[in-house]
Amino acid sequence: MPLFTTLLAMPDQFERLLGQVPTDHLDWEPANWAGIPSERFSARGHLCHLLDIEVLGYQVRFRRTLAESLPELASLDGYQLALDHDYPRQDTATQLDRFRTARLQTVEWLKTVPSDAWQRRARYGGYGEVTLDGLVRLLASHDHQHLAGMQWLLMRLNTDLGLALPLE
Repeated sequence: MPLFTTLLAMPDQFERLLGQVPTDHLDWEPANWAGIPSERFSARGHLCHLLDIEVLGYQVRFRRTLAESLPELASLDGYQLALDHDYPRQDTATQLDRFRTARLQTVEWLKTVPSDAWQRRARYGGYGEVTLDGLVRLLASHDHQHLAGMQWLLMRLNTDLGLALPLE
């Protein structure tokens, strides 16, 4: 699947997983987070985090990489963002719409990047030097981590609470 197609598929993929979480468990967190393949967020937290990282993280990183000479890109503290933006109080339908819109904006902007600019470089946290292409692939990897985190959370809801969750 080409990279832009993969990125554009994320909001729908996430929505399908979110739809399996009972509404009264959107903010549920397990007592034990052992083995989670992503950050430790409730279902609503995953969604809000994806939106924040899209807008405050990757959109900014992409633009700076294109506009500046070897910029130092900041890593964001997802747990601090959760506190600052009060994730449990956010409406999931609104957040999902905002994430979908932001992701479409990201991909539409990336489609305008000239082919010779994809090798522009930045310094990004523990990754060291990365290209714009590499940053876009990190975004796709981040998406996969959160899809895996949601699957893990669904497993915990089923195991810890005995909830029978839809399989499709």
